Amino acid sequence: MLYNRNDLDFQQGATFQLRLNVQNANNWPVDLTTYSAVMQIRPSYDSNTVLESMSTSNGEIVVSNTYFYVLTLPASRTANVSTKNAIGYPPKVTYVYDMSLTSNTGITTKIMYGQVNFYSQVTR
Repeated sequence: MLYNRNDLDFQQGATFQLRLNVQNANNWPVDLTTYSAVMQIRPSYDSNTVLESMSTSNGEIVVSNTYFYVLTLPASRTANVSTKNAIGYPPKVTYVYDMSLTSNTGITTKIMYGQVNFYSQVTR
């Protein structure tokens, strides 16, 4: 499976949803029905603080049509992520994330990583 950098934008107080196709080194889609997935967002790579976590076990990452994952973080959860920063317009905070898949045989592969920009909410 390919390991790719993808930066993501989240809007505080809005539902985040991402449809993700996973491919192997030959660009063939991977059958995801035998994998579990987890994605965590942290303030920095060395931080012990998990700001958000999505997984197949908590139902926020689901397999769609065998070859796609749909990641969903509800608006109630994005509303609680801090976007306080120094001066910035629009106000945003940048965190980091990565996502791993684990096969039914126990092999874990990191498939995606990058930065997450959380933009502040005005309308409440």
